[in-house]
Amino acid sequence: MQPRWVIDAFARVAASEFATIAAVVIVGGRRRPPRLVSAYGRLDRMAFGTEPVELAGLAGRVPHGELLPGFSLPHILGLDLDVAFALGDFDDTVLDGIARHGVWRFCFGADGTEREALAGFREVASAEPVSGSGVKVRLAPGAEPRLAYESWSRTYPISVARNRARLLHKTAEFAWRALREVYRSGGAWLESCRPVGEGLRPAPGNLALIRDLASIGTRLVGTALSRALYIEQWFLAFRFGEPADIPEDLAGFTRIVPPKDRDWADPFAIDHDGHYYVFFEELPYAVGKGHISMLEVEPGGRWSRPVRVLERDYHLSYPFLLEQDGALYMIPESAQNHSIDLYRCVDFPLHWRLERPLLQGVRCVDATFHRAADRWWMFANGAPGESIVFDDELHLFHSERLLGDWTPHARNPVKSDARSARPAGGFYQQGEALWRPAQICVPRYGAGLSLNRVQRLTPYEYEERQVRRVVPAESAGILGLHTVNRVGPLTVIDAFARRRRL
Repeated sequence: MQPRWVIDAFARVAASEFATIAAVVIVGGRRRPPRLVSAYGRLDRMAFGTEPVELAGLAGRVPHGELLPGFSLPHILGLDLDVAFALGDFDDTVLDGIARHGVWRFCFGADGTEREALAGFREVASAEPVSGSGVKVRLAPGAEPRLAYESWSRTYPISVARNRARLLHKTAEFAWRALREVYRSGGAWLESCRPVGEGLRPAPGNLALIRDLASIGTRLVGTALSRALYIEQWFLAFRFGEPADIPEDLAGFTRIVPPKDRDWADPFAIDHDGHYYVFFEELPYAVGKGHISMLEVEPGGRWSRPVRVLERDYHLSYPFLLEQDGALYMIPESAQNHSIDLYRCVDFPLHWRLERPLLQGVRCVDATFHRAADRWWMFANGAPGESIVFDDELHLFHSERLLGDWTPHARNPVKSDARSARPAGGFYQQGEALWRPAQICVPRYGAGLSLNRVQRLTPYEYEERQVRRVVPAESAGILGLHTVNRVGPLTVIDAFARRRRL
């Protein structure tokens, strides 16, 4: 009997083209979490939803070879194993030496030493902004474990159940991803992985649990009070002049603040016959569904009334603009439609026609395009498995033609980190350097911008290095920003502020 997320993880492995589960060995029972944690969990799940931890039979869901009711070393050595994957709280040193690529485990926490039963708990209890998870590998007896896969998620601060659900849905993908890389790169790749902590952290005592649960309750009350008194709202800002760093207080920017019943976000600008137009997401709260609107801005700090230009019966946002062969295209985010769609402008700026879907059957947000010497590149964030969180995982696709067939990158997702994965606007060139703006989605969605220098971009490799972070000044009333775009002398951004309801 295993949690559903574990069953999902190994069902994915068993269905792959590169791995077979040779045997399932039962070596002990499951340890229950502390009673206080269980009692709190029941209340938490009633308020915030369930976690993928209900138990089911692994043997009935995951194709495998032998089912062994106990550990028999001679028998297991005869299986000629590549990997021994350990689950649960038992001494897995009994598995040392039986598999050529070592003993593997799911791991949680910043140091990789958190128990599966408490995954995502301490981060909420301690108000840590990120929750870590991954797969660690001990290659030889007594060797320091290494991270074959690691990922960082934004901690959901007021619910352990919701934080765990997000974390576990994503972690269920990691065994498949790590095994894929070993299959492709060979066992020597594991030697290059980063070392991580050994052992398991002890479960917290009753006094520590009471303190932790009380702190979560205090945060929950504070959040409810803040939402009752304030509106948290996205607005636009722009500046004409030479491209420069974005100041923390947006000094020099003209702010365009929407009515209190909606957000304006994701601005993309274009110079059309000497006039500057900004296309953006408009999200009325009462409807809960975004559409694309447009306004014109002028160097004197003036702007026109917004006009709606594109709407569907599903949510639209992030209207990426590009020009190709004399035509102007828009690719708005349409993850609810499970597609990435290309629209052609037929009468600027108000009329747009669906040209064709570039990808279908995908759940991706914020598709951002870059034209390299030999191909087009698409950067977009996807949600792993059943997750509804799109902040963590960056996926790449490439095509020889914009309207051609798009191929997924060999290492998708190329990044799994809520601190710098999700696209935040178009690429820009400074000298020989190519820069990719990304969103900092920790400790809150849209907390700031991560400016990353692209170091390697091929169909088989991707590397980037964060060079600068832009985090706005809360003292100036700005809580976040998550999109920046430039065209000529114009820089457009969005920003997040709190306004009183009354």
